[in-house]
Amino acid sequence: DGEGDSSVIAEHIRRIRAKLAAAGAQKQYIETVWGVGYKWAK
Repeated sequence: DGEGDSSVIAEHIRRIRAKLAAAGAQKQYIETVWGVGYKWAK
């Protein structure tokens, strides 16, 4: 089920972003690339 898989991944990314923010991250380290997925920001 492709749609379910993508929502699971999106939820994991959301949680990782929240943990990074709680740890004091000053920028978004995970970027969303439309039509591709996610990538680490430099």
